[in-house]
Amino acid sequence: MSGRVVDASTGRPVAGVVVTAAGSAVGTPPAPKALTNGQGEFVLRELRKGTLHFTAAKSGYANATYNQRRPGGSGQGLPVDNGERLAGVEIRMWRHASISGTVVDEAGEPAVGVRVRAYQRSFVAGRKQFTAAGSGATDDRGVYRIANLTPGDYAIGVVSRQNAIPSDVMNVFFGRGGGDSSEEHRRQLGRELNELDSAIVPAGSQYAVAVGDQTFTLSPGTLSPQFDANGRISIYPSVFFPAAVSLGQATVLTIKSGEERGSTDLQMRPARTARVSGTIVGPEGAASNVAVKLAAAGSEPADATDVATTLTTSAGNFTFPAVPAGQFVLKVLRPPRQPIGEVERISVTPGGDITMGTTVPRGSTGPPPPPPVPADATLYAQVPIGVGDGDVSGLIVTLAAGSRVAGRVEFEGTADKPAGAALTGIRINLDPADGSRLDESMLAFQAGRPDEDFTFRTFGVPPGKYVLRVNTPQGWYLKGAFASGIDVSDVPFDLGARDLTSVVITFTDRPSTLTGSVRAGTNPDANAVVVAFPVDSTAWAARGAFSRRMKTARTERDGTYTITGLPPGEYHVIALHEESFADWQDPALLDALSRVARQVRVLDGERRALDLTAAVIR
Repeated sequence: MSGRVVDASTGRPVAGVVVTAAGSAVGTPPAPKALTNGQGEFVLRELRKGTLHFTAAKSGYANATYNQRRPGGSGQGLPVDNGERLAGVEIRMWRHASISGTVVDEAGEPAVGVRVRAYQRSFVAGRKQFTAAGSGATDDRGVYRIANLTPGDYAIGVVSRQNAIPSDVMNVFFGRGGGDSSEEHRRQLGRELNELDSAIVPAGSQYAVAVGDQTFTLSPGTLSPQFDANGRISIYPSVFFPAAVSLGQATVLTIKSGEERGSTDLQMRPARTARVSGTIVGPEGAASNVAVKLAAAGSEPADATDVATTLTTSAGNFTFPAVPAGQFVLKVLRPPRQPIGEVERISVTPGGDITMGTTVPRGSTGPPPPPPVPADATLYAQVPIGVGDGDVSGLIVTLAAGSRVAGRVEFEGTADKPAGAALTGIRINLDPADGSRLDESMLAFQAGRPDEDFTFRTFGVPPGKYVLRVNTPQGWYLKGAFASGIDVSDVPFDLGARDLTSVVITFTDRPSTLTGSVRAGTNPDANAVVVAFPVDSTAWAARGAFSRRMKTARTERDGTYTITGLPPGEYHVIALHEESFADWQDPALLDALSRVARQVRVLDGERRALDLTAAVIR
C-alpha cells in the first residue's frame, strides 16, 4: 500500500511521519512501519488478506488514521486482498494547538510555579463533561503555556484541592510505628488512601505541612497557604478562566489546528477558611480509616474535582482544616472490601502517588478470576454542609447501606447459551443517569456478574437515578433489562433505600438492525457518519453515558452502513460528514439535526433498510 500524509489545514505534505500498520492484514509482530519522505509519501509492504488499520504519528501533530475527517474523529479500515496494490491512500493530520497566559496573585504580582490545567469539553448524556487534557506551570514571570492540545473545546483553570491525613495513619503507612503496623494493615490503608486520588507525602515535604495532628497537602502547583497569628488558614481556591469558581461556569475556548491562543489570564485571590470536623459512624460503630470527600454543592458532572479530601482516624474522626466559605456536600462511598491477597502490592512514587496492583504468581497464565460479588453492603453518606466564618465541629455522619439490583439473565434464540467464563464474564453496572461517573471510588472497577445458575446482583450504590449497563457475550445482543415491564437498561429508574429485585436481563441473537447505503450524488459516500437518535427529545439527555438509543456508524468504502442493537422505537436517522460537527451528543446539534433527519420506526428483531444522502448542516 502506498500513500501520503498531508496537513489537514494546508494540504501540504508532512515529512517524518511514522505510519504503523495494524489489523488482520498484518502478519506476525512486529507491525510494519514506514517513515514519510520529503513529499509525505510512504509505502507499507508484506500485507496479507484482511483489514488494514494504521496510525500516523509525529511530534507536533495529533495522531491520525485513514479517512479521519476531524481532530479526534473516527477512521476507517482498508480491506486488502491477496496480491493487491493499493495506491493513493491519503492521511490527514492536524497540528497540535496551545493555550498560554499569565497568572497573578491578589496584588497583581506574578504567581510562580502555579500549574494551569486544560480540560477538554464534550457532551455526555446531554450535559457538559470535561476531561483533563494537559497542563503547564508558570515561570518566574507568571507565564504558562499548555502545549500538545488536540484542536477542540477547552476550559482552563488552576485547581486547588486540599488533602489532610491523620498523623497516626501517616505513621503506620510510612512504617514509622504506632498502631497496627502489620503489612496487611498497611495494604488496607493503601487501598483507602488510593481512593483519595491525592498525593500522599510526609509533612515537611514540598506542599505538605503539619496542621495539628494532620499532614495538610494542597495540589502541587497551587500557591502556598497562609497562616495568621491565630493559626487561621487562608488558601487560594480554584479559579477557571476568566474568573469562574467551577468548570461548569468557565468560558469554553475553541482552539483550531496549529493555533497558539494567548492572553488566557487568571488571577488568584486568597480566601479565609474554617475548620470542619466530626465523626463517621457505621453499622458497627466508628468507621475507621474511611475516605471522606467534600464537594461544592450543586456541582454538575463537569465539576469532577473535589474541594477537600481526608481519611478518618482509627476512632472514626475526620477533620478538614481549611474549608473556604460556601455550600458543600460531604460524601463517603465505601464498597465492601475484598480480603487482602498475598500477591497484592503497593507502591508510592516520589511525588506521593499511590499505585495498587497485583503480582502474577510464577507459572500462572494470567490474573486470577475475579472474586464473587460480596454480600456486604456498600456504605455511603451524602450530607449538605454550610461553611461561613466560624468552624463547624461535632458533626455526626451516619453511613447507610447502598441499594443493589438483582435478578437473572435469560437468552432468547437458537445460538448456544454462554457458559463458564463466557457467562460469568458478563459485566452489569449501575450508571448514573446524568452521565457522571462513580470513579470517586473502586466502584468504577467493580461490577455485578451472573453466577452459573444465571442469577446476578450488583454492588450497592447511593440513592439516585440510574440505568443498567450490560456488556454482551459474543454472538448475543442485549434485548433489555426488564423490571415491572420497564426496560431499565434504557429508561432511568430511581434507586432509593430498597433493592431493585426480580430484574430480567434478556439477550437475543436476533437484534434489531438498521442498514443501508449513503450516496454522494450517484456515487457511494465512503466519508459519512450515520447518526440515529430518538424522536422523543427527552431521551437525548439523562439516559446514562452509554445510551442504547444514541448510536453512530461510519460508512464502508462502498457507502454501506449498519447499526445494530437499537431498542424498538421511533428514531431520527441522518448521514453527515464528521468535519461538519464537533460533538454529536450536543443537544443543540441534535435539535438542528431533528429538523432535516429521516424518521423511521424500528421494530423488535427487525432488519430495516434505509438509504440516505449526506446532509449539510449550517
